[in-house]
Amino acid sequence: MNRFWLGSLLAIGAAATGTALWWLREPPAPPTIDSRADYRLEGFEMTALRKDGSEGFTVVGPLLERDQDAQVTTLTEPRFGFPGEAPGQRWDARSATAWIGPDNDEVRLEGGVEMLAPQEGDGRQARFSTDHLSVFTESERVRTDAAVTVTQGRSILQATGLDVDMQAKTYELLADVDATFYPEPSGRPAAAAGDSRR
Repeated sequence: MNRFWLGSLLAIGAAATGTALWWLREPPAPPTIDSRADYRLEGFEMTALRKDGSEGFTVVGPLLERDQDAQVTTLTEPRFGFPGEAPGQRWDARSATAWIGPDNDEVRLEGGVEMLAPQEGDGRQARFSTDHLSVFTESERVRTDAAVTVTQGRSILQATGLDVDMQAKTYELLADVDATFYPEPSGRPAAAAGDSRR
């Protein structure tokens, strides 16, 4: 056998061996998935409905995870919109994380929480800042027992604990109320200092 045929047979044998090894190699390990989450959504947008079929809230964010055992949903950096009393009115809220209960009837926002009420007729909006709060979608109420700051126009109120009626657009500061009121540019009279109910 001449060298040409010998070299050809060796090349074919080497190729066959390489192909066999490639097919027999161990497959790569699948990516690790949190066993508590039955699904994850990235870059999501979701609308949750109340029991009567009306909108409970909309939410967008970079990450959503559903815990199949506890039947709860956890969110990272969510931005919520809760319907207001009139069509087109929204209560906007954001936080570092959030938790949604099994029936979508409670939303817990945690870490750097900011909530913005719908605009008033004069264009002002109340802003609530706190560490954590809960929104109850069926009763349309917002509550927290944490320290909270409320700003509206040029007025600043600080307190411990908050209860908001989202339909009536009223709120009650529960304890340790400290209020600072500045005159509005239009000359509108300011509320009395220490008044804890809007």
